[in-house]
Amino acid sequence: MRRMKEADAKDLFASVSKRIDIEAIPLDDYKTYELLSNGDTDGVYMMESNWDKYDLLQIKPKNFEELIACVAFSHNSLLNPYIYTYLKMKEVHPFTYPIYTKIEYVESVLKDTYGLLVYQHQAIQISEFIEGMSNEEKETYKLAIRIMKNEIERRKRTLADYSFFEKRALLCYRMAYIKSNLPEHFSLFMEERCKKDSIQS
Repeated sequence: MRRMKEADAKDLFASVSKRIDIEAIPLDDYKTYELLSNGDTDGVYMMESNWDKYDLLQIKPKNFEELIACVAFSHNSLLNPYIYTYLKMKEVHPFTYPIYTKIEYVESVLKDTYGLLVYQHQAIQISEFIEGMSNEEKETYKLAIRIMKNEIERRKRTLADYSFFEKRALLCYRMAYIKSNLPEHFSLFMEERCKKDSIQS
């Protein structure tokens, strides 16, 4: 069976439009995250492969920001190896590395990714903040700034586009929501899609 495409996701959303407002579903649905955390994602856009399922089983996303990160790790080969650092930083508290999170603003920028640099916009925001620091602040945080600048330079080719993966994570979440909350409808949709594909082939 072929993988789900964005057009398939939109067809699924249209098919449930009389039952739910897909634009208004909550992004904190327990059943949806349970399904995702269990890797039960056959038919769910972006997260169908064994590779994707493995990452879901590792991260076990409990909120939308974690799902975005999971999709980004799965679909950015240069970023993917950092999933293990992400997991460690997510679970180990207090986490004493990296030292640059001692800068309050940097800590706030990296809060949703548990102190790990994951997205391009994080690097831009932090770089701009450092440039705007006073000479006294730069001296106070000299070591942290040097480490942060080195990290940004070293990682710049691996960083993900947040808006790109946010949009895809939203499609993924909405499909998972339908699969977990309207399972009969989801199953029927998948059966009809398989029949349609077999006729066209």
